[in-house]
Amino acid sequence: MYHIDIMTLFPDTVGDVLSESILGRAQERDYIRILTHQIRDYTQNKQKQVDDYPYGGGQGAVMQADPLYQCWKHICGQHQSKPHTIYLSPCGKTFTQEDARRLAREYDHLILVCGHYEGIDQRFIDGYVDEEISLGDFVLTGGEIAAMAVADAVCRLIPGVLSHDACFEDESHWNGLLEYPQYSRPAQWHGMEVPQVLTCGDHKKVERWRRKQSLIRTRDRRPDLYAKLDLSSKEDQKLLAEIRAEELQKPLTLPVSCTPATCEDWENISWSYASPMPSHGYLIWHGDQPAACISLSPLNAEEALGIQDGKWSAQEPSLWLQFHGQDPALVHTNLMEHVLSCARDLAREAGIGWIRTAADKRKKAQLEHLKAAGFQYRGNLSRGQTREVAYELRLK
Repeated sequence: MYHIDIMTLFPDTVGDVLSESILGRAQERDYIRILTHQIRDYTQNKQKQVDDYPYGGGQGAVMQADPLYQCWKHICGQHQSKPHTIYLSPCGKTFTQEDARRLAREYDHLILVCGHYEGIDQRFIDGYVDEEISLGDFVLTGGEIAAMAVADAVCRLIPGVLSHDACFEDESHWNGLLEYPQYSRPAQWHGMEVPQVLTCGDHKKVERWRRKQSLIRTRDRRPDLYAKLDLSSKEDQKLLAEIRAEELQKPLTLPVSCTPATCEDWENISWSYASPMPSHGYLIWHGDQPAACISLSPLNAEEALGIQDGKWSAQEPSLWLQFHGQDPALVHTNLMEHVLSCARDLAREAGIGWIRTAADKRKKAQLEHLKAAGFQYRGNLSRGQTREVAYELRLK
């Protein structure tokens, strides 16, 4: 049986929450045991005082070391081995799913210490706490909410608590991915339908769709997690290619237009972009909002760009296309298709037969857009530290 003892000033509140639903049934079946302990019961004074003013001055009060120690010692005395003690603190390591797995795997008894006021006496932490855990970069009025979260996350991983391992293995963060979207009956609700693949009865197609949606959701919402994924398998590479191809075609919802950039318009852009405004700058508009900013500069000395292992098709005047930023909300749309179309129109109006540009090798989506628009690869560019490649488009 997995034991968790929670040291708190509000045992009824914590105990009631953790005795309901799945965790309540798991306790009835003796898979886990969660007990709460009122720290005030272990004070040495009649007033049940557990806090006092901080040494050195300052606001608030600090929980005293001895009531905490007496409570901790009582819990330890009820067990043969020393429990793993965790203090829920905003100064601790941010709690993750991997921590929940580690605590469930490596220990069978936890003590969770809930602080209050300005915190707890550091001497208790130094002498008896094994690790400090935080829910995130914010501060709560007490450690009870954090303790309930940690207890819930750990206990649901204990064998028998959930009906099957798949109940948690398919969820967010188990394998580094966020969970795919979920749907239930009815199939149509408020004009919105359940994705057809989920009703087809083909389990392999459903599994593949879910993996694909998890990849998209993780990439868009948690790029930090996405960057750590190993997506080298053939199946994942196929999924990524499908995602890129589909997003190239996702249409914008409002009319698109292009205007020469003004300093006022450039300065009023709300998303990240190059500053100051470049010469020959243009804004691409989605409705009445700027969607992207580019520049198209005359380029006559192509050889100065330094293509390492190739060359331009012709030594003719061209326009050098640079991307200076775009609305991040429109990344996964066909915005780039409109940007390149505007660039072609501007070049034709100027009587120029070539558009040339450079792209970062790591920006796969941008490279796909350039290829789809007819741009041809011409080699690697040696420009500073960026790994760029040269592309050109001949206008007919």
